[in-house]
Amino acid sequence: MLQKALELSDIFAPHEAKRRDELFQLNRRLIHYTSAAAAVSIIRNSAVWMRNVLCMNDYMEVEHGFQLMRRSFEPPVDSESERGLRAVAAALDAIFPEISKDCIDWFNGWLFALRNKTYVTCLSEHHPSENEYGRLSMWRSYTASQVGVGLIINPLPLYSLSQTFGAFSSPVYYFGDVELRDTFFEIASNVTANKDLLASKGADEVKGYFCMLLRGIAMCTKHPGFHEEKEWRIMHTQGLDEQGALLREVEIINGVPQPVFKIPLKDHLESGMTGISIPDLLEHVIIGPTEFPMPVKDAIVIELEKAGVKDAETKVSYSNIPLRT
Repeated sequence: MLQKALELSDIFAPHEAKRRDELFQLNRRLIHYTSAAAAVSIIRNSAVWMRNVLCMNDYMEVEHGFQLMRRSFEPPVDSESERGLRAVAAALDAIFPEISKDCIDWFNGWLFALRNKTYVTCLSEHHPSENEYGRLSMWRSYTASQVGVGLIINPLPLYSLSQTFGAFSSPVYYFGDVELRDTFFEIASNVTANKDLLASKGADEVKGYFCMLLRGIAMCTKHPGFHEEKEWRIMHTQGLDEQGALLREVEIINGVPQPVFKIPLKDHLESGMTGISIPDLLEHVIIGPTEFPMPVKDAIVIELEKAGVKDAETKVSYSNIPLRT
């Protein structure tokens, strides 16, 4: 079932397929950089928070993608990305007339919710060369006034995320107009080459994949200058996605009350989601540069042991990378 889904996904999201294949072929891991306080909360409560995109440190982290999409099909349209989108639309309409308009209308209809009611948590690809020290640019983001921690996880369970679980995952794309145009051209070519397969799937299923493409580009595109981050996002849009296993609660963060969706880190048999308990998912913890490495390590080890992690002491290390502030 997963292979068939990936077959269609690869037609509409070859840019995601490349990142996914690279992740697994090179045996990469994902890492969640956060504060030590948040890391203790995640381990202790077996839950990861997704916060509203409006509350992100830099709202342009999501606004860039919406601006690209707006230049693709909102008048006046005469951008490079719009040329690419026209090619995809023509290829799809040749199979199912008017389907591209239906998809763009769907996107516009959900635009407010996508921009204002979407909740995310962010991860980065973790290179083996970073095992000892972590990534300097990320420590700079999390150690200005607190202790930073990197939680290294097995990425495989992310591909079990589904609407029935309540969230889905996607790599972040580092596109400008030209890069998005070229991606659209590749998708148009894929659609034409697989027109018989797509015709056999029916208009509703094809529409679902194209709508997901538009949504993914809007929600997961950043400026090419951020490429070194190699970010992945886990997302949920209130009203559009089923709540599934997610828990909606109110938390006060830096004095601001706000709703958050919490991802329970335990198996969810109803959606087929397994392997996400702390002992199964978490492979290693790196503590960022701090004056108090040993006490922080001891605290993390205690929480891991309480969570059922075996040999917890061996799974926590600290980075002594020199960090200038």
